[in-house]
Amino acid sequence: MKLIFFAALFVAAFVQAQDAYLSYKITDSLYRAKEYKASAHATMAGIRADRQKDIPLRYQYAAGAFARAGLADSAFIALQKLTASKRISPFFARSLAANTALSVLQSDSRWKPLMEKIAQKAAENYTIEEIIYGHKEGLALSMLHVHQLGKPNARAIIRVVAGCWYSSFSSAESYMMSSYDYLQSGFRIFHVMVGSTPRFNIAEQVADVRRAVRYIRYNAARFGVDPEKIGIEGGSAGGHLSLTVAFTEEKLQENAPDPVDRESSKVKAVAVLYPPTDFLNWGGKGMNMVNLRPLLEMNKVWGAFDFRSLNENNMTYAPVTDTALRNKMAMDISPVYWVSPNDPPVFFMHGDADPTVPIQQSLSLRDKLMEVGIRHRFIVKPGGKHNYNDMMPEWAEAVVWFEEHLK
Repeated sequence: MKLIFFAALFVAAFVQAQDAYLSYKITDSLYRAKEYKASAHATMAGIRADRQKDIPLRYQYAAGAFARAGLADSAFIALQKLTASKRISPFFARSLAANTALSVLQSDSRWKPLMEKIAQKAAENYTIEEIIYGHKEGLALSMLHVHQLGKPNARAIIRVVAGCWYSSFSSAESYMMSSYDYLQSGFRIFHVMVGSTPRFNIAEQVADVRRAVRYIRYNAARFGVDPEKIGIEGGSAGGHLSLTVAFTEEKLQENAPDPVDRESSKVKAVAVLYPPTDFLNWGGKGMNMVNLRPLLEMNKVWGAFDFRSLNENNMTYAPVTDTALRNKMAMDISPVYWVSPNDPPVFFMHGDADPTVPIQQSLSLRDKLMEVGIRHRFIVKPGGKHNYNDMMPEWAEAVVWFEEHLK
C-alpha cells in the first residue's frame, strides 16, 4: 500500500511538472514491483506530458499494465490509440498480437477487430523490405529497408543493429519504433545486421558494415537514394561500428569481382550514443580492455575480441595470443586513433553516469575531433546511464543533424 501511495504522489508530481521522461523512468520499476495499475497511470501521465503524442510503444506498455491490473476497458482505450498512429509498423502489429501481458484480453470480443484495424493501419504507414546485402561462410547478411509511403527525400540513414556487438532480427524490429521522426522527414532507414559475437569478432563486423554501405550505394537508384547522401548511426557497440567505418582508412577494391565491392564505403554524417572509442585506454590511460579476458568474459563480450588468424595449411583458425599483435588489432578497431581532417561531422551523446561505457570514451573522441577540426556536437546527459530513454529528448536532435549534413 505504501508503494502505491508513493507511486500516486510521483505520478501527480510528474504531471504537474510536465516531465514525460521522469514519468517513464518509474514505469518499469512499478511494473517490476507488480504495481500494474500505478505503472499504467505513470505511463499515461508521461504521454500527457510528452510533446510527441503519437507514442505507440508507450500505449502498448500502458495497455499491458492495465490488462495485468484487471482493467480491460482501460487497456482497450489505450490500444485504440494505435488505430490512428503513424508510427506503427507491421512488425509492431505482430509483436502486439503476441504480447504476453495482453494475452488476457484475447478472449474479449473487442480484441480481434481491434488487432485487424491496427494491422491495417500499420500496412498503410510503412514499406518494409528485407534485403540480403552479402554472404559470408555460407550465411546471408541482411538488412531491413524501411520508408514511409509518399515522403521520399533521397537521403539514407544506416542504423547499425549491434548491441554488445550482437545483431538480431527482433532488435532490428524494435529499432523501428524510434525511426518515426526520420521517416516523417522522408529519410529511408536501413537497419543493418552484422555477423555477431561470439562467432564473429569486431574486425569482421566492421567489414560487414562496410559491405552494407557499398551495397546501398551500388543500388542507390533502386532504393531511391542519392549515393552522396548516406549517414550512419548506432548506440553503444552499434555506435562504435558506425564510427569505425566512418573514420578508418578505406581500401577501394577497383578490380573486385563483385561490383558492389568496388564502391566506396564512405558516409557523409554520423550520429551515435555512448560509443566505445578506445580499447587501449578504457576509462583511463593504460587500461587495456583487449587483454582483460576475465573482464570481457564476465560481460559476455569476449567473442567480440576473439581475434584469430587463418592457418592455410590445415584451414583452421588459431587464436591470436601475442599481446603486441592484439594491441595493434585493438588500435585498428578503436576509432579515436583514426580521426582525420577529411572525416564526416559527428553528433554524439553520453551520460555522465554510464556504468557500461565510461564517458571518458566520448571525451577522448571529443578532444580528437577538436584537435583535427572535425565539426561535431557533443552532449553530456547529466545522470544519463546506458540506455536510449536516458538520452531523450536531446537525441531527437540527430534528425536535424542529418537533415543539415546530408544536403
